[in-house]
Amino acid sequence: MLPQANVNTLRFKACLLSALLVVAMCLFFILLGNGNLQSLLAKNREHRHLNFQFQVSGLLQQSRLEMARLAELIALSPRGRISTREELQQALDRQWELLQQSWDLHSLKIYDADSKPVLSWGAPYSQLSAEQVARVLMRNQPLERVACDPGCVQSLSVPMRARGGDYVLQIERPLAQQLQRFREMSGTDIGILSAARAVPVSGGSGAYLAGWGREVLSLTSRERMLPLLKQLAGEVAAVEDLHNRARVYELDNRQFDIRTMTVGAEDDGAQFVFIEDVSDQVGHIDDSLQLLLLFSVLGALIFSAAVAGTLWGPIVRLRRLAQALPLLTNGRFDDARQLIRPVHKSLEKYDELDVLDNTGLTVCDQLQDMNDMVTRKTAQLEQIAMHDSLTGLANRLSLLEQLEFHLELARHQPADVREQCFLFFIDLDDFKQVNDTLGHQGGDELLCVIARRLLSVMRCGDIVARLGGDEFCVLVRGVKGKKAYRTLAEKLLNTVAQPVKIVDNLVTVTMSVGVVAVEEREETLEGVLQKADMAMYHAKRHGKNKYQLYSESLAADSAQSAEPSLTKVARPLELVTSSKHR
Repeated sequence: MLPQANVNTLRFKACLLSALLVVAMCLFFILLGNGNLQSLLAKNREHRHLNFQFQVSGLLQQSRLEMARLAELIALSPRGRISTREELQQALDRQWELLQQSWDLHSLKIYDADSKPVLSWGAPYSQLSAEQVARVLMRNQPLERVACDPGCVQSLSVPMRARGGDYVLQIERPLAQQLQRFREMSGTDIGILSAARAVPVSGGSGAYLAGWGREVLSLTSRERMLPLLKQLAGEVAAVEDLHNRARVYELDNRQFDIRTMTVGAEDDGAQFVFIEDVSDQVGHIDDSLQLLLLFSVLGALIFSAAVAGTLWGPIVRLRRLAQALPLLTNGRFDDARQLIRPVHKSLEKYDELDVLDNTGLTVCDQLQDMNDMVTRKTAQLEQIAMHDSLTGLANRLSLLEQLEFHLELARHQPADVREQCFLFFIDLDDFKQVNDTLGHQGGDELLCVIARRLLSVMRCGDIVARLGGDEFCVLVRGVKGKKAYRTLAEKLLNTVAQPVKIVDNLVTVTMSVGVVAVEEREETLEGVLQKADMAMYHAKRHGKNKYQLYSESLAADSAQSAEPSLTKVARPLELVTSSKHR
């Protein structure tokens, strides 16, 4: 038994108290670290599952494009026209085996307008219904299906218009090759489960999961993964429950994450099943926790020895450090530096508390730098959020905020001091022809030129915004004179209508402008935009390259002729003129 004097010493009490405190903190951080690691693992699994869905969808889309290209090759005769059914029969009778091996085909079928498969090659798998054939012919669009009974095949049906009559070409190929591609791309096993069945299909693969009432139609690494699915079918009530289950399953000392994805639109139909081996990730978490526990125990022992050996000085310094840490979370870095005393000794003479103090100052500097960087990045994100990425103008959100601010300010100002404000709603005339002629890149270049021209006309405090596409808005405040908008509108029309050279082409584009005076105190944001839009469309309907001031008569009857304020700039509309042909 220890002497009473030793038990009651301050050194013993400080050592015991610090040891208990450090142990408690270590346990807290171990639990916190374990929770964070488990959360990261769950998020990583969710992210991987989304990637799997995208990859499967991409593989199916790629397979569809391949079948579409094959359909074009099959349908065209050597002379470049759509082949008749007789020509197709002669060609495919000779080349079917080669096509089947080269393109991994399951079957080919040709349907006439009466929805009858008049020609067929390969396995008679699934046939189109009369409604499906009629829909393909009437809409003149391909029909894609994924059928999984008894096996899974991807089907593409395309309409063919020939002189001998209309017909539908159906191409089917199994999904086994796409599953193998997915396995090679992601390193994750994948399988296909059939729709719910009461009994297995006779002559099937024999991999019937009675617990789910489904049959394994296809599966990569079948010998290794099939026992896991059979075990899982006895643990989970329904296969749909796997989609949102955040847990792993064990087989032969290996952990697996298993998720599902519907093959078609029906939830109770066939299902893709993804089987990912997460043993390494789980093992990494266990190793990290063991390492964290080991370092926590060593830290507790070292800290207790330091407190017991130096007593008062370390306690005071630790108290200062404990007071400084909350200041760092509140951004009070200067106050934290005053509490953490710098260590004036060589690095070789540092003890644990010296390291803590020095590290605290370093962390303080780094957090302050990070705080400054976050502030700058936040300002940059705000800049991006409030401006159009193509033209650099203010975007719709920025314009709406400024307009709402002006309306709110007008409601609280006396009528004799309110400033006059006009909103110009601009829409380019026939801009689609520019995109069709010069392409979207040329259209984007033209939009940038128009944005610069609009800015050149405006004053410093005016707001020029791009709402999207070929729509712009100009908010002008502090305008003197009721008719001052006329001068500005004419200047806008004349400036924009100047020819622009885009990719060796001379482009002349005009615009229609709707003008609304923002002067009523009861005006709403939606009302202002609706009036400006109505005025712009009125100008566009009456010849384009014009501007129109909104009035009550315009709202009463938008089909009437333009008001006296409707003015046309004397410039013809010449959308695109190639300078190479001048």
